[in-house]
Amino acid sequence: MTSLIISRYDEDISWLKKYKNFNIIIYNKGEPLSKEFNFNVQEITNVGRESHTWLFHIIKNYKNLDEYNIFLQGRIDDLGCMAYQDLNKYKKDLIKNQFSVSRFGLLGPFHWGFNVGIEKDPKYQKQWNDGEITRSQIGFRSYAKKYFPKIPIFLSTSYGGCFGVSKNLILNYEIDFYKSLINTVCNSSNPIESHYLERLWCYMFTRNRFFTKTIIDVTKTKLERFIGN
Repeated sequence: MTSLIISRYDEDISWLKKYKNFNIIIYNKGEPLSKEFNFNVQEITNVGRESHTWLFHIIKNYKNLDEYNIFLQGRIDDLGCMAYQDLNKYKKDLIKNQFSVSRFGLLGPFHWGFNVGIEKDPKYQKQWNDGEITRSQIGFRSYAKKYFPKIPIFLSTSYGGCFGVSKNLILNYEIDFYKSLINTVCNSSNPIESHYLERLWCYMFTRNRFFTKTIIDVTKTKLERFIGN
């Protein structure tokens, strides 16, 4: 069985109705959903962005996870190539590789800033300046090394917190590992640590196993941007 785990705040999730071949679980952090949605809807506190949601699901279902687990935001049509628009592609990749993203990214020396560049990103500028994004005491690199002491400078990453992962890869870590992580993202609705985790999921589960594919994907992304400009 394949679980489709959705972190929802105020997004229209009607697009999920056509995916009847998945075990759909909605973790709702916003206003209650209409009863027309015949999904497994669970109301949870609005903290930690989608990173908290993924950890919450793993911890709650640690001994009863489905074979394959696809983690997605309530809306993905605005992510372009960074999320499969046909969710069956995640499942196909999972059967073959145990981990799936629509396109890999590369984390390198210039991406390890204390705040991962959030303070300079126009998308987050207002939230950062207003203090809505809480600050870290140790910074991105130290946070990563705390949980992965041998983490390299260059590593495969993924985007938008959207990925699929097998039960086997999740169970490579004890439940206490996930409990430790969730404690870092449960104190506000938008902690900087949730942005750290967004960049670490891929390495957490694959340990750079797809690094060659990452280089190919990064080249493809750069070419598309060049052609688009």
